[in-house]
Amino acid sequence: MNGKEKVLVIDDELMPRYSMQQVLKDRYSVLTATGGIEGLESLENEPPDLVVLDIKMPDMDGVTVLREIKKRHPDIEVVLLTAYASIESARDAVRFGAIDYLMKPFDKDDLLNVVERGLKKKREREIRRLEHEELLGKTGILERQIVEVKQNLMMSYEGTVKALLLAIDAKDQYTAGHSEHVARLSHAIGEAMGLPEEAVESLRQSALIHDIGKIGVDETILKKRGPLIDEEFKEIRRHPEIGGRIVSAIPFLEEATMVIVYHHEKFNGTGFPAGLKGEEIPPMARIVTVADAIDAMMRDRPYRKRLPADKILSELLEGSGTQFDPAVVDIVIKKGLIV
Repeated sequence: MNGKEKVLVIDDELMPRYSMQQVLKDRYSVLTATGGIEGLESLENEPPDLVVLDIKMPDMDGVTVLREIKKRHPDIEVVLLTAYASIESARDAVRFGAIDYLMKPFDKDDLLNVVERGLKKKREREIRRLEHEELLGKTGILERQIVEVKQNLMMSYEGTVKALLLAIDAKDQYTAGHSEHVARLSHAIGEAMGLPEEAVESLRQSALIHDIGKIGVDETILKKRGPLIDEEFKEIRRHPEIGGRIVSAIPFLEEATMVIVYHHEKFNGTGFPAGLKGEEIPPMARIVTVADAIDAMMRDRPYRKRLPADKILSELLEGSGTQFDPAVVDIVIKKGLIV
């Protein structure tokens, strides 16, 4: 076939079939069929762009053929050809998917106009389909770009966190491994409390750098053996706010700020730096406070040895409601998270 749009004429009568072929052949590639069965076979072999279909045929009526065409090829437009006596049937057929109908005997210009209108509709639908596919393609590209950006951001995030952890460990030998353990324990507590997956991961990442502010504290204070004097204790109490200032300059660490700044607040309001009380303390900070205390008690410190599990449990129970959020302590004990 040439590059013309294809029209299939299905009519059991020779003269109307031949007449339509002659009228349409200069503009379109015209196929013909002598009945519904032959027309459906032709349609499968070489699907046309439009079908002109007689509504009254002996082997299969036009409405049945129309339904079959629309079932197999819903995008093919159909024009019905009818005699005056069956005009109501033609109108009914339009409801089943025919684009229009023509009266027998048909007028040449009416035939051309109806066929062209049907093909125009098909062209417009094809343009919309292509535009939709193009849009889906662009959307797919955009989605892939977003995923790539997220991956790059995450790599940047992880690289930044690792660099910060190395900086903390280099400053405070005690801190080596502490942040990772606090992060794992905070993650376990968050899961046990039923927090959403994203919140649990954010909690873990925040806990990893909860002590970043110690970068700004004098090393001699961090490594001192024995109790701190008032001035030294005052200095070390600055590390939450120092940490908050450090991460505030890194956009993708914003969620960690609340944990970094408030992980030394106490449930009874006697903590630092803001003296927040109870639920005034951000929920993630309350979790990290407990995890931080547990890990601290599990480690040898310059001024004392690590505590056994039963003593840690006793300390948690004693501090529940004063230093610690009772709900967090309760979860730690019930789930056996002291290891």
